[in-house]
Amino acid sequence: MKPIRVMIADDNEDSIEIIKYFIQPLAEFELIGICEDGQELLEEVMVKSPDLVLVDINMPKMNGMDCMKKCLTVKPDLKFIFITGYDEFAVKAFELSAVDYIVKPLEKTRLYIALERAKQACKRLKSKEMESETSAEMKRLPVKFNGSIYYVPIEDIIFIEKSGKKCFIYTKAKVYETYENIGDLYSYLTSEEFFQTHRSYIVNFKKISHITPKNETYLVYFFDVQQYAHISKLKIQEVQQKLQSVKEYR
Repeated sequence: MKPIRVMIADDNEDSIEIIKYFIQPLAEFELIGICEDGQELLEEVMVKSPDLVLVDINMPKMNGMDCMKKCLTVKPDLKFIFITGYDEFAVKAFELSAVDYIVKPLEKTRLYIALERAKQACKRLKSKEMESETSAEMKRLPVKFNGSIYYVPIEDIIFIEKSGKKCFIYTKAKVYETYENIGDLYSYLTSEEFFQTHRSYIVNFKKISHITPKNETYLVYFFDVQQYAHISKLKIQEVQQKLQSVKEYR
């Protein structure tokens, strides 16, 4: 596991030096910045995206409590420990999901207990991220045809076409056939990247290269295949809005 990237926010130089002295011998933590007020911390979190913040409450420009609320809107998975001379804010701190709340004067053993909690929290977060990535990579669409079941990686699907009693699933490498209902296939594709643009077509927004008007309908072309799909005139406005959303997300 990479070192946990830590920032300190405190307007007291002695407190900063003590925290630095305690953290520097710990190989699993990397100090990446020091801030002297809440506004500076918010700006640094936006730029450096730390994993963990050790933050005082009584600071200039913006107190630590208000600062962390804003930091969490920027980085919701940010872990933080309050180190402060005030004990009356502990309840509010834990309501914000603080890893720990330490009242000064700071003791080495107490800080190390808090840092161990933060390390475990970061490990759990990393584990969840890896599980999510693995799940996304492994997610496949089961397609039945001629007595076999083909498992098509969802991220490879460019578009699906219904023609007669069959559905054709287009990927860059192959076209899969199935007698399954297009509505059933669409219900399996829960990702925001897919949309049924026409009663006979489902398209992957990430694969679209351009859209061309054609009489009473619209033709949608893709990067990796020569075939095209259709967009009904009733769906074109919604398609354009969703395409913009996918572009902003990416």
